[in-house]
Amino acid sequence: MTDWDITFRGLPGIGLVVPGDDLATIIVKAAEADGFAFLDRDVVVVAQKVVSKAENRIVDLATVIPSERAMRLAERTGRDARVCQLYLNESRAIINVKGRHVVTVDNRGFQGTGAGVDMSNVGPRSQGRAVLLPEDPDASARGIREGIRAQTGITVAVIVSDSFGSDNRDGAYGAAIGIAGIRHMEELDGERDLFDNPSRPIMNRVDEIASAASIIMGQTDAARPVIVGRGVRYTVDEDAAISRLIVGPALPEVDFDLRPDF
Repeated sequence: MTDWDITFRGLPGIGLVVPGDDLATIIVKAAEADGFAFLDRDVVVVAQKVVSKAENRIVDLATVIPSERAMRLAERTGRDARVCQLYLNESRAIINVKGRHVVTVDNRGFQGTGAGVDMSNVGPRSQGRAVLLPEDPDASARGIREGIRAQTGITVAVIVSDSFGSDNRDGAYGAAIGIAGIRHMEELDGERDLFDNPSRPIMNRVDEIASAASIIMGQTDAARPVIVGRGVRYTVDEDAAISRLIVGPALPEVDFDLRPDF
C-alpha cells in the first residue's frame, strides 16, 4: 500500500498564545473559523513554542543568577551568562561546545543545542525573556488530544514539534518532542521490494510527520504553529511516549574548561 494523498494544512488565526490559554479550544475555534472539520486519524502537529507559552514556561532573565560555571561558559561562547545558566539548568549534560553553540542532552533526553532554550517570539529582546521546553511534552500532547476529542468527538493524534540541530549536520529540522495517540515507529510489515523480496522497513513516523509539518509552519514570523496532516499512515497508540524513540548510551558531560579544541 502506498499513500499518494497525504495533505498538510496550516490552520490560520491561531494568534499570540499567552500563559493559561487552552490550546485545544484555540485549535478547535481556529478550525471552525476556517471552515475546516477534523476527521478521525488526522494528525495535529503543534509547535513547541505555543505549548511552552500556554504552560508559562517563560523565564525573565532578570531573575536568573549565573553560577561560576555559567559565567565560564558565557566567556567561552560569547553568550549571555544568564542564558548559559538556563542551558545548565535544563540539561543533563553538555557534550560539546562549538563556537557559540552549546550541544546538550536536555532533562528529557533530547540531544540538541542550548537545551531548547529560545528567546525568539517571546517579546522584544529588550524585555529579556526566554522560553523553555514543556516539562512533559507527552502530557502536553495528551491534553491537546483529549481537549479536541471532548469538543469535537473526533479522535486525532497529536505531535508537539520543535526544531532540532544535529552534531554532524548543518541546519535544523522538525522533530517530535511529545506525542499522543500515535506510535513513534511504523513497521511496514508485508512490504516487498522491486524484486519481490520481503521487506520490513521500520520508519520513525513521528519525526517524519514533524519534519513535513515544519515546512508549512515556517520559522520566526510565519505564525502557523498548528498543522493538520491527513492521510498519513500510522498506528494508534494510547500509551505513546517519546522516550521510546530515544536510544543510545548515556553521554558523559564535557568539561568545557579543559577542552579548548571544541
